[in-house]
Amino acid sequence: MKNFVSINSKGQFELEGKRWYCNSVIYYGRFPGACGPDWWRDGRWELNAKELDRDFGRMSDVGINHAAMFFHNDMFFENGRVIQQSMERMDTIVESAKKAGVRISIFIGPFIDTPAAYKQISGREWEFDNRFLPSFNPALHEAYVMQMKPFAERYKNEPTVMAYTDRIDRFHKGFDNVSIPFNLKDEWHSWLKQRYGTFKGLIDAMGGPDALENRPRDFNEVMLPQESKWNGSLRNPLSYDYILWQKKSIGEAQARFDAAIRKVAPSQFIWTPFEGNTNTWAMLDGFSPETKLLQAVWMEYYFFEMTRPSYVQPFEEWVHTREVHHARLSHQVPVVYNAAYLMARFLKKSVQQPVVICHGGWQDSPAYGTETLEQQAAIIDRVNAACLAADADGWHYWNWRDDNASWCAHQKERFENPTKYFFQGESLGMNDFNGFPKPVISLVSRYSREAARRADENRPVKKSDVMVLSSSPRMYSLFRRMALPTACAVNGAFARIGVEPDYYWSSQNDIHISQETLDSYKFVAIADNMYERDFRDMPDKLLSYVEKGGVLYFPLDRYDSFKDEHGVAYSNASLARLSGVDPKGVEDWPDAKIPCTNWPYPTPASQEANMDVQCFPRLQWGICPQFRHLAPYPEKLSLLGFRSTDDDTFTPVPALVKGAEVIAVGKFPAGSRPFLYRHRIGKGWVYVNTWTNNVFRDCETRQDYGGWEFDWMLDIPLATSGARDVDLTKGASIWLRNTWGYFWKQM
Repeated sequence: MKNFVSINSKGQFELEGKRWYCNSVIYYGRFPGACGPDWWRDGRWELNAKELDRDFGRMSDVGINHAAMFFHNDMFFENGRVIQQSMERMDTIVESAKKAGVRISIFIGPFIDTPAAYKQISGREWEFDNRFLPSFNPALHEAYVMQMKPFAERYKNEPTVMAYTDRIDRFHKGFDNVSIPFNLKDEWHSWLKQRYGTFKGLIDAMGGPDALENRPRDFNEVMLPQESKWNGSLRNPLSYDYILWQKKSIGEAQARFDAAIRKVAPSQFIWTPFEGNTNTWAMLDGFSPETKLLQAVWMEYYFFEMTRPSYVQPFEEWVHTREVHHARLSHQVPVVYNAAYLMARFLKKSVQQPVVICHGGWQDSPAYGTETLEQQAAIIDRVNAACLAADADGWHYWNWRDDNASWCAHQKERFENPTKYFFQGESLGMNDFNGFPKPVISLVSRYSREAARRADENRPVKKSDVMVLSSSPRMYSLFRRMALPTACAVNGAFARIGVEPDYYWSSQNDIHISQETLDSYKFVAIADNMYERDFRDMPDKLLSYVEKGGVLYFPLDRYDSFKDEHGVAYSNASLARLSGVDPKGVEDWPDAKIPCTNWPYPTPASQEANMDVQCFPRLQWGICPQFRHLAPYPEKLSLLGFRSTDDDTFTPVPALVKGAEVIAVGKFPAGSRPFLYRHRIGKGWVYVNTWTNNVFRDCETRQDYGGWEFDWMLDIPLATSGARDVDLTKGASIWLRNTWGYFWKQM
C-alpha cells in the first residue's frame, strides 16, 4: 500500500482518484473476545498472534479491504507511560494486515471516567471532583487526546493505518434516562443561562411560569429531564433544548479531538462513532451529529434497536413515551431495511462526509430478533442493500469470528453443564470459533464484488427529487422512539412505489433547513405521525415552497393552531393556509351530511369492542369515485394499535377552501369527513392527510411489516409532482426482498 485513503470534496472516500468503499469487518482477539478486553497478556497474545495471518488472509479472499481493530486502553498505558511491548505487538498486526492488503483503523476504549483510568493514561492524580465529561473539562479532554496520540505519531506515514476514532464522550454511561451522571446539572444550568440570557427569557420561551414542572425561580432550580416526571418526552418543554445541548456539546468536543489528532497525522482521518440504538439507550445524541464538523461517521446500526421484538425500556418512561415493538423476528420486518436506509441517508445529507454502517446479526438469539444462520445472512443482506441505496460509503461487519467469550464457542460445555453461564457474545461472527465460514460469508463475497463495481463506475453524488422531512423538535426527544419508526414506515411506502428519497430533519442543531434546500425538491412528504410542532419559521417556508410549484404531503394535526419546539401553542396563518380548511367553505364531498346506513353500534365507534381486538384508534375509510382507479381498495377498516399513546387524532374538518378535492373520506355515524384531500396554492399542491401517518403501520404492535394498501396516499402526489427519479422495479425488488426472500410464510 503506497497511498492513503482520503476524503474528497464530495464527502466520499477516495483512493487513487476513484471512489473507495469501506468494505470492513470488526476484529479483535478471540481470546478472550467480547469487544476487545485485554487480549495481549497472560498467554493470550500467543494464541491470538497465531491467527492473524489466517484471519487477514481470509478477509482478503472474500474481498474485505479494511478491519476495525478494537483495543482497551489498559493494553497500552500504565501510569502515563506507553507500554513499548504492546506497541511492538501493534506493529505485528499492522504488518500482517499490510501483507494481506487490508487497511485498519484503531479503536480505543473504554471511557476515561474514573480517577484510576485518568492516572493510567496521564500519569496524574485526579483533582477535578466529579467533572468526568470531556466536553466541559479541558484536562480530561487532553487525556483522551493523549490516549490516541502515540498511535498517530507512530503510524502517521503508514497507509495501512487508515484512521483513528474519537469515541470520547457520552452524557450517559448506562442504559437508562433516569440517572444523573457526574456534574451534568451544573453544566445544564450554565448552558441554559448562556442560551436564554435572562431567566425571564427562558420562562417566556417555555410558555410562562406554569410551563415547567416545579415552577423554578432561577436557572439553578431548573430540572434536568432525568429529574422530571416527564423526562425528555414531548410533555417536557425543555426536552428539545436538552438533546440539542448534548448534540452540540459532544459534537464540538469530538471536533476538537479530531483536529488535535489530524495535526499529528494529516494524511489520516478520524471516525466518529454514533450509536444507532435510538429507542432504548439514553444516548439521545446518537444518530444526530453536529453538521459538517466531523470527518467520517461510523454509524452503529443495531437493527433490533429500531424496533424491539419485545419491550425493554425502563418502566419509569412508559408513562410518557411508549416504546415501539413488533413482536416478530427482525428478519421478518421490512423496517430493518427502511431504518438503515433513512438513517444513512439522513447522515449523508447532514454531515456531507463519509458515512459507514456498522452492523451484524446474532444467531440463536430471538431476543435480538434472529435465530438461525440464514436469518443472520438475511439481516446483513438487508442492511447492505440499504447502505448502497442510500449512497453511503460502506459498512463494518460486526464481527469476523466467534470469540472465546461467546456461547457459540462452548456448545459442548453448555450441553454438559446447563446451569453454567456463557456470554451470548457482544456479537457473533461471520466465521465460527475455529475460523470456518458461516453461510453469510458467501453474501459478503457478493457484496465485495458489488462495492468494487460501484467504485469502478464512480457514480455522481445521489440527489433525489423527493424529500422525506421530519420535525426536529419531535426527533430531539424521547418521542423519537415513535417518530423514527413512523418516518421509516413512510420510507417503506416510498420504496414500494419506486422512490429512494432524501431524508432531512427541519434543522441540523441550530441551523434550520433553508428555503433553497426545500425548493430544490419536486415533492416533500412530512413524515411525522401528525405535523403539530416545529420551529415557528417552518410553516412559512413550506407555504413558500408550495406557492413556487412544490408538492407537499401534509399530515394535519390542527388547522387553527400550531406548537413550537417547546410545545407552546399559537395561531399560525401559514399553517392554516396549508391546511386548506375554511370553516365557512364548501362541504360537498361524498356523503358529507348523510348518516351512515346500517351503523351497527349504539355507541360511538371508538368505544365499541371489535371481537377480541381493542379498536381505538380505528378508521373506516372509503375512496371517492373519481379517484377509485388510483387506490387498490375501495374501502378498508384500519386498526392502528390498542391505544393512541402518541396522541394520534382524526381531525374533523368542518369545510374546505374553494376548489379543494376530497380523495378519500373517513366514515362516521353522522356522515363522512375528509380523510385525504388536495388543494392548490399558487403553482403547487398540498395533499392533506387528516388522520395520521401511522396508517402506514397497520398491525396491533404498530410496525410497518406490510401495509402496501396505503402506498397510494403517496403515489397520487408523486404523480402530480413530476418527480423523475422513480423506478418501480426497484420498489418491487425491495418489496420482494423484504417479504419472500428468507422464510416460508408470507407476511
